[in-house]
Amino acid sequence: MSSELSIGNEIKDGYKETHKWVVNNIRWLSELEAFYRDRAKLEKEYSSKLTHLTGEYFSKKSAGTVGLSVGDTPTTTPGSLEAASLVAWNEILSQTEKMSQDHNQLAQEFEFQVADQVSALGKKCELLLSAINGFNTELADKRDSSYSALDKAKKDYDEKCVNMESARAKQTKSSSDKAQRKAGEKEHDMNIAKNNYLIKINQANRIKDKFYFQDIPEVLDLLQDLSESRVRVLNSIWFSAGSVERDMCKRIENRLSTADSVVEQNKSNLDTTMFIKHNLKDWKEPADFQYIPSPVWHDDEQFVATSEAELQDLRIRLAKSQQTYDKMHSFASAEMEDLGALNKQRHNVRSKDEYSGQELLALLTKYSRTITSYTSHETAKLEAEVEIESIQNNVGGQHDLNTDTVDLNKLGKKGGVFNRFKKTLTISSEKKGTRVDKSDQSSLASAASKEKHGHHLSFLRGRSRAQSNVSGVSLTAESDLDSGTGFPEVDTNRVLYAYQAQDVDEVSVNVGDTITLLTADSGSGWTKIANESTGDTGLVPTTYVDIREKSAAIAPPAPRPRKNAPASRVVSALYDYVAQEDGELSISEGDKVTILKDDDGSGWTYGELRGVKGLFPTSYAD
Repeated sequence: MSSELSIGNEIKDGYKETHKWVVNNIRWLSELEAFYRDRAKLEKEYSSKLTHLTGEYFSKKSAGTVGLSVGDTPTTTPGSLEAASLVAWNEILSQTEKMSQDHNQLAQEFEFQVADQVSALGKKCELLLSAINGFNTELADKRDSSYSALDKAKKDYDEKCVNMESARAKQTKSSSDKAQRKAGEKEHDMNIAKNNYLIKINQANRIKDKFYFQDIPEVLDLLQDLSESRVRVLNSIWFSAGSVERDMCKRIENRLSTADSVVEQNKSNLDTTMFIKHNLKDWKEPADFQYIPSPVWHDDEQFVATSEAELQDLRIRLAKSQQTYDKMHSFASAEMEDLGALNKQRHNVRSKDEYSGQELLALLTKYSRTITSYTSHETAKLEAEVEIESIQNNVGGQHDLNTDTVDLNKLGKKGGVFNRFKKTLTISSEKKGTRVDKSDQSSLASAASKEKHGHHLSFLRGRSRAQSNVSGVSLTAESDLDSGTGFPEVDTNRVLYAYQAQDVDEVSVNVGDTITLLTADSGSGWTKIANESTGDTGLVPTTYVDIREKSAAIAPPAPRPRKNAPASRVVSALYDYVAQEDGELSISEGDKVTILKDDDGSGWTYGELRGVKGLFPTSYAD
């Protein structure tokens, strides 16, 4: 019993409420028992489901092992070998299966070490409570017996008093000895009854005091001891429940650590190594396509340009290809810079001993989006380049392929409702500083171009064509051809590319304008000319004009604007927009687009993104 608190001392005559409180707490043990039995049932069900789950995924792993390890059509069967990732997955499944057994063990421990112990505690408490209740009943019976004896003594005393009074009355009427003797006897009986009554009063009072101040407090303290003993035993059972669950958690932690140790050995390149090893094969490059004459018209593989109509068609095709090449070269050059930066980041991340897979995935997402766009533009550029090569190398030496007189704007199809605004923006302003000179185009590699032009991404991955390690390629073509295969030399100055003036001391020029040299380039990248066609004079990028003494080269990017360029502003793209035709600009939500020309009311704005210029819907940016 607690030395600080005592129910018997604090609560007087409190057996009834104390007994009810103890009974409630003993009955509560049955709820605790039910909880742990239900918990054991849940653990057992979880164990069963986890075992079934691991078995199911063991079967799936077995069925997909070959395909996951070496692909569906390996050149060498792997036998019993598995990819490192599958080995790690197998270990995770194995440890999970063992964890299901741990949960089953926990269920049994909850049943036997917790629920059964709670049940036993409840039964012991009920037996002890029954004994205490019997003890209290016995004490109450003794108290009641004392009270009954007192009542009986009182009645006897009252009866003796009545008899005495009757004898006294008879004595006054008769003075005989017999009457006097009878009266004396009755008086003795009355006095004896009185003494007995007084004794019973004292006894009842003492028993009452003993009952309320000694016996009942003792019974209440017994109930208190029973309750506190129950709490102590219950605490030990709860400690046991926590212990068995912690033991299970420790076993699970060890199993997870075992799985982690196997996962740590799963280096990212092991799966790749196994796949390559089991898929090596002899491969020959597909044969080049060859000219096949029509079965109804005997002919050879030589180009035909016997009439002006055929030459004009080739000039138009050449002009279109040159325009496409310039545009795609502009796109690809801008994207090439992004790819280089992203590839450098990839190498930096992968060079770390423990690099973040999430960080690499984020970079790969950006890289994939950029490489997709770049590859598309590079392929279109290659098609245009080959068309230029094919025409110049097979026809250019014998015929005039000058495209200055070809106006592609007149050949183009009709535009939509926004076409008027688009026509106000010259093609040259979209591609300024990235044009390729016609004389350079005439020197692009011809039939042997694929020998000189490697994979367009070779500089990023360092591969060689013959060994699946494609070697590098420059973005500008080399030429081993004679100068005679290009355009005929012209003795007059000419405009190579259209240029729109951006400052007051500059002059706008278009292909076909007649120009006169005023001041040669002194190294600044600008040449001062007079445009005889418009009467204006000013500066133009040196690489945009062909002065008599110099043969043009591939035009590098235009020099940065002299003085102060017009202020530009940047807007953020609100929505994604994919270019629907040439001259439009694809944007993605969040892109920062530099505005080059505001909306003139047509609903389109002219801007630049990552070096690419074009139109986009005004409402798609803010």
